[in-house]
Amino acid sequence: MERETLLQHRDGPLLLLTLNDPGRANPLSPAMAEALTGALEAAASSEDIRAVILTGAGKHFSAGADLAALEAVADGGDPEANLEDSRRLERLFAALLGHPKLTLAAVHGAAIAGGCGLATACDMVVAEPSARFAYTEVRIGFIPALVSTFLTRRLPGHMARRLLLDPRPVGGERAVAMGLADELAPEGQALRRARLLALEICSKASPAALAATKALLNETVGMGWRQALEAAAAANARQRLHPECRRGVRSFLETKSTPDWLEDDTES
Repeated sequence: MERETLLQHRDGPLLLLTLNDPGRANPLSPAMAEALTGALEAAASSEDIRAVILTGAGKHFSAGADLAALEAVADGGDPEANLEDSRRLERLFAALLGHPKLTLAAVHGAAIAGGCGLATACDMVVAEPSARFAYTEVRIGFIPALVSTFLTRRLPGHMARRLLLDPRPVGGERAVAMGLADELAPEGQALRRARLLALEICSKASPAALAATKALLNETVGMGWRQALEAAAAANARQRLHPECRRGVRSFLETKSTPDWLEDDTES
């Protein structure tokens, strides 16, 4: 029986996506990239899903690119096939970076190269002490092209440069200290902590406000301050009229408390 490349599991308002090629440390093969992109796109349009958690089956999160597939494309000598293979990963990272729901990575074992990029493209990263984060592309004569475009959204430029040029791995505790990961979980507990963190945030954050905030951050990064202020003012005005904003403001004025946004009550 053929193994499913990606496992999907609904846990109430959460969607758990498990990279499921543990014998090869869950590489981002063409099939894996397509499955992940499809699952992320479906989750983006589902009102019932509030957060998406990524993790890996077996001992590791993800070893990054599928080198066998990469070699086969290069050996084929077809420029169009080569570009399409790169575009496939571009679509995956775009779906993750632009996702309207909260995204989290629960990292155990190795998160290498594109696998490290997959984790750090998420909103939150929970790591175990034995986790290893590394951008190792330069060791094999490759470049960390796609991941370099968004690593500086998580880390200052000089720290991102060091990680991309120095392929030595960073452990879980160090990753949290430098901001590459957000929380350190006890060994074997990254997924459990990611789940609890997702529920904590989603109960406090309006889904519409969370999506709008993520969209604004994506829009304004790299803008000049004046242009960013203009975009923020427009987003501010739009959100004031959203039913969830009106509900939240009314709740606070009447009860001095904010809604539990995981409740089924959708009163506006």
